Amino acid sequence: MPFDHERIVFGFFPKRIAPFLLVVLAIAFVIIVRVRLLDVPLERDEGEYAYMGQLILDGIPPYSQAYNMKLPGIYFLYALVMFVFGQTGTGIHLGLLFFNVASIVLMYFIGRSLVNEWVGASASAAFAMLSLSNRVQSLWANAEHFVLPFALAGFLALLYYKKKERLSLLIFSGALFGSAALCSELPRW
Repeated sequence: MPFDHERIVFGFFPKRIAPFLLVVLAIAFVIIVRVRLLDVPLERDEGEYAYMGQLILDGIPPYSQAYNMKLPGIYFLYALVMFVFGQTGTGIHLGLLFFNVASIVLMYFIGRSLVNEWVGASASAAFAMLSLSNRVQSLWANAEHFVLPFALAGFLALLYYKKKERLSLLIFSGALFGSAALCSELPRW
């Protein structure tokens, strides 16, 4: 039985499995790092988002008892995260972990769609490592981390629209980009 060297990577992994394993290892590393930091105290913006999220969970509409110049999407996402994971700092940071893993997976699919599996795996692994950097405020569940999955999913839907030319994908992409904009902070000029 002949040995097919084209199908084997790193001596023992099948060629199609190796990129997937790279993504899994990157996600596992992010999970290990973030789980150790779940009980970090809330930062100033996190406290603001959490307070507005608690008001929403109590049935109080945004901006009726607390005011800010940020769009309401982040407050509703915080309310969702606190509803699912609990109204604690640990629950909020667990939600951050969930959104971070979603961004890593979406980055893989974008790279795979644009070039191939290896580019997708490399892009998602690089994104995973960079998302833990202090320069992007990795410890804190700020709005940027919640915007990314919506923006990346919108871009991925736009890529699929270019391939399949289905109007529903274009509309879905626009809805995702709009959701990303609702979660972002207004520019400070």
